[in-house]
Amino acid sequence: MTEPITPRQLMLLQLVSKHPDVARDHLIKAGATEADLTYLERHDLIRERAIGRYRVSHMGMAVLKRSL
Repeated sequence: MTEPITPRQLMLLQLVSKHPDVARDHLIKAGATEADLTYLERHDLIRERAIGRYRVSHMGMAVLKRSL
């Protein structure tokens, strides 16, 4: 059984989609925890492109479309 996405994780996913290649430090300042980033990566919603920089995956885009 999968865990549902929390409102904070959805907000982070939206932030990454609005700012591609956003730095990990910026996400931490926006309120992300290691657990949030791990959840998003493990469920293939975001991907680390360059070291410490994140982009939304195709699966993440589908989640964002369904959440609207």
